[in-house]
Amino acid sequence: MTTSNLAGAWSYRAFLNDPDLERPFNDLRFATARLDLNVQDERVAGQLTGEGWGTWITWSLELTGALERDGFRLRGENVIENERWVYDYAGRFAPDWPHALEPRDVLVGSVIRTAARGRRQSAAGVHATFIAVRR
Repeated sequence: MTTSNLAGAWSYRAFLNDPDLERPFNDLRFATARLDLNVQDERVAGQLTGEGWGTWITWSLELTGALERDGFRLRGENVIENERWVYDYAGRFAPDWPHALEPRDVLVGSVIRTAARGRRQSAAGVHATFIAVRR
């Protein structure tokens, strides 16, 4: 795998990391969005487009080693309605299943709100697990 494998359109879903099995599944939703990644010269840029908050993100990519072994880290930042949004992502490609029906490229990982957001009082440190399926 190389960073060019990250390029493309992805369906992104993130779920709060809550161990309470009694909590309704839909209450675990952190985000759903379209993720578009572009790669040029080992740099990743992209957009995360979600309902209610629009297109907002550009990234820098930090590889800590081989992509298939160590995964990737991304940071997304933007200002939306005068609030600074900052999220950090760590992920990797999910393993392939050779006999899977309709196999797809899948990214899995974790996302954390790195900076609190002002008037909405969205606390820093809220974290979730994400999956992104190539469209």
